[in-house]
Amino acid sequence: MRNKFRELRALNAFAKKQSVGMQRKLMLYWVSMILVVFAAVILLLSIAGVFSQSDERIQEVMELHLKNTQDNLVNHLDRLTAQSLNLSKELSREIEGTLIQEGISLQEVNDDQERLLKLQQTMYPLINATLQTADCNGAYVILNATTNTALAGADHSRSGIHLRYSNLSASSPVTPTVVYFRGIPDIARQKDLELHNRWNLEFDTDQIPGCRELMDMPLDRPAQCYFWSRRIDLKDTWESAMLLCVPIVGSDGTVYGVCGVEISALYFQLSYPAADGQFGSAVTVLAPLQDSRLLLSEGLVGSVSGTYLDGQETLVIHQGRYYNEYDAGSERYIGLHQVMPVSRGEVEGTTWVAAILIPQDSYAAYTADIQKTWVIAALVLLLVLLAFSFFLARSFVRPITDSLKRFQQEEMPEQSLSSGISEVDELAEFLNARARNQRLEQGELPPNIAELFDQFVVRKDLLTEAERNILRYYIDGHEIAEIPDLAFISMSTVRKHNRSIYEKLGVASRDELMLYIDLLRRCGRLQELF
Repeated sequence: MRNKFRELRALNAFAKKQSVGMQRKLMLYWVSMILVVFAAVILLLSIAGVFSQSDERIQEVMELHLKNTQDNLVNHLDRLTAQSLNLSKELSREIEGTLIQEGISLQEVNDDQERLLKLQQTMYPLINATLQTADCNGAYVILNATTNTALAGADHSRSGIHLRYSNLSASSPVTPTVVYFRGIPDIARQKDLELHNRWNLEFDTDQIPGCRELMDMPLDRPAQCYFWSRRIDLKDTWESAMLLCVPIVGSDGTVYGVCGVEISALYFQLSYPAADGQFGSAVTVLAPLQDSRLLLSEGLVGSVSGTYLDGQETLVIHQGRYYNEYDAGSERYIGLHQVMPVSRGEVEGTTWVAAILIPQDSYAAYTADIQKTWVIAALVLLLVLLAFSFFLARSFVRPITDSLKRFQQEEMPEQSLSSGISEVDELAEFLNARARNQRLEQGELPPNIAELFDQFVVRKDLLTEAERNILRYYIDGHEIAEIPDLAFISMSTVRKHNRSIYEKLGVASRDELMLYIDLLRRCGRLQELF
């Protein structure tokens, strides 16, 4: 392991010693800058809440949906409560009138089937009218009396009438049929009503929590105390429903019984369909709230189309910033809820809430699509920025590299090409001047001067032998006055040869001739004149 670390350190040291190209360095600089700017932009967008817009959007949608749903539920339940209170008032008058006419109290009706039948015949029109006019699927009345007090369970068996709609269906919008669910069958025969296939003579008040307490409570008026029961299973049926329990109070404060309306789970589903939206199917819920738990099994759930709800779950609520999470164990939902005052009095003591639930999977799929779009857009932007950085780096470095290549290939014109970068142009000018000086020091001549010298050397072939001898004396450094004695000729002959030499070599004077000779000597080309 120690050897490995040594090898890594040696490799790192070697890498540091290696030079890196200017374009690569500039590219790394641009990329680093772009990544920093990109990260800053992402951070600013995150702080500005751009990436949480989906959460804010669904919060707005659910708040609006919840408000509309709550308003609908409140109006619905308030209308049913008003109709049930009116039913209680009418029933109280009819029952009290019948008892006064008979000269008996309600307790004396126990074990008297004829008087119970008469009371039910009196109450039936009111129950039927309420069912026909109310937005519900059932109406009922329970008298605080029984047909046979000697039977087992007589303490929780009570006489009354319960009318319900059958064949409710969203796909078959036909007029529902009224069936006789509870009550003396003579009325069903008289009114030509079908008995429910799970018909019973009397109600089992143990199936309606709070019903007995309401009948035993001293009250002055029905509005003093009433409540919606938690969802109960209708005895001997597959159906479940919530019952509005309103006391029937006589003028003397006697509670004759309980009346109200029924909303079954099926009726609620048909009345409150799931709302399909971009976030998923939103389900309407009316349920009790207990210790941060939403008890769907004891409330009513609208249509569950597009979800995994079966209406029997207990949802644990986790409060969130934009919405709440409702944990059913195997499934999770997001949504909002709001407390609803649906009861009055202390019989039930239940906190009811209206809620909107959306499957978390549906919302996660929606946000995943949004995030995918953002990721793709960010990657495209990053690629564009990187490509732009590469283009800038190459555009900046290319003039420099071209200049360096010319230097390397010794292609340095007298007039340097401009690279567009002042520092590089200054460096090129400096190197050109230095190269020119170096060539001169080494005996090299600029191309145009070298051409003149080449022509000068070529023209020396035009000289005669005598003229070459005179030129040699000049090359050797002799003055014109010394040449007559050296060449054994007269001065006039020397001057004649000079004029011929100047003309043939293309010079105007002896000074110009000596300049050529001196420059050729410096360039090492003097021997070419011999």
